[in-house]
Amino acid sequence: MHVIIRRARPSDAEAAAELYLRARRAGVTLGTIPALVHADPDVREWVSRQVIPTLECWLAERVSGTLVGMLVLEADWIDQLYVDPELTGAGTGAALMAVAKRTRPQGLRLWTFVSNEGAQRFYLRHGFREVVRTDGRRNEERAPDIQYAWVPTLRPRRG
Repeated sequence: MHVIIRRARPSDAEAAAELYLRARRAGVTLGTIPALVHADPDVREWVSRQVIPTLECWLAERVSGTLVGMLVLEADWIDQLYVDPELTGAGTGAALMAVAKRTRPQGLRLWTFVSNEGAQRFYLRHGFREVVRTDGRRNEERAPDIQYAWVPTLRPRRG
């Protein structure tokens, strides 16, 4: 599926929040991620007042304009990476990951839940390596998690 990747605009806040909520709910239903600890209106406000105006937010959209993925970067961290749950495995996550690597060529870090085995496989396929596992006491959901890092391979200079 062909998607257009672009930076988020303030006018995207509502659709981006709905995509995030839809993806999180699907993960909860599947048992791959814990339930949100914030109410939907709080999430919508967070996206509109924090994510889009102060962080680097990239969106994947169909030619029709429908949002199908979002990537949020903060410094060298992938803060959020979500794809429409009906489109998992269609290449949208890979397209967003390519943007993350292109814009952070020095490397990236991220957290994912231990229960999210699909995300773990995705990150490993994209060259990330496990750094540390925790019992989750430092995340809002209090769920065990894993930190991953991607460090690009240094290529020898040709003389």
